Amino acid sequence: MGLRPARAIRAAQGQIWARTSQKKPRKCYVKGAPRPKVRQYNMGADQYFEIQADLVAESPIHLRDNAIEAGRQAANKYLEKKLFTAFAFKVLKYPHYVIREHSALGVAGADRISKGMKKAFGKPKGRMCLVDKGDSIFRVWAFAKDLPAVKAALKRARLKMSGSYSVAVTDISKEDWNLEKKGKEVKVFKKTAAELEAEKTADEAKATAAAAKAVEGTAKEGAPAEAKSEESRKEKK
Repeated sequence: MGLRPARAIRAAQGQIWARTSQKKPRKCYVKGAPRPKVRQYNMGADQYFEIQADLVAESPIHLRDNAIEAGRQAANKYLEKKLFTAFAFKVLKYPHYVIREHSALGVAGADRISKGMKKAFGKPKGRMCLVDKGDSIFRVWAFAKDLPAVKAALKRARLKMSGSYSVAVTDISKEDWNLEKKGKEVKVFKKTAAELEAEKTADEAKATAAAAKAVEGTAKEGAPAEAKSEESRKEKK
């Protein structure tokens, strides 16, 4: 069965089902929980910035991990295209909650085959996070001149997720934790496609040079052996 609509996970009733264990998975409460689909939480570069923009939820909402990942990719690609590395982008929500679904067939005549009990406990099928009103989901740090690009990126992220959101902009140019980053080395969280391609080309060139050296060394070692064998043949004659 394909992915169920968002209304299927709208009401998370009872205690949060999220107790997993990495060291002893057989003894944990939730067994077989799928890994979150959010691949990265920090993007851009860690340096001094002037403004902070948050994507804030205007009402309580439950978001699947695939919706968060879709919004993250849409915003990050736009920011990389427009600002290169002159921004920092962070995903603030982690999908702890494990979604349970009662498996059922979705083909013709399935009602006669897979009639199960109502509100069955179900099995782990995905992840989601519980978002309250006023919670920030994404946060972007940038310079004041790049505010239109930041708002456009957060709008693209908002369109990928259900619910209503607003953008809250804060001036952080005089914050102590931000001023400490002035003059320090810029730390890039995620490398661009061009940088990755350049690194790949350099690695391939190194591998080719190492292979050529190995072949050359093998040829040099083989030459004396051939000379010795030729001398031994002459002595025998």
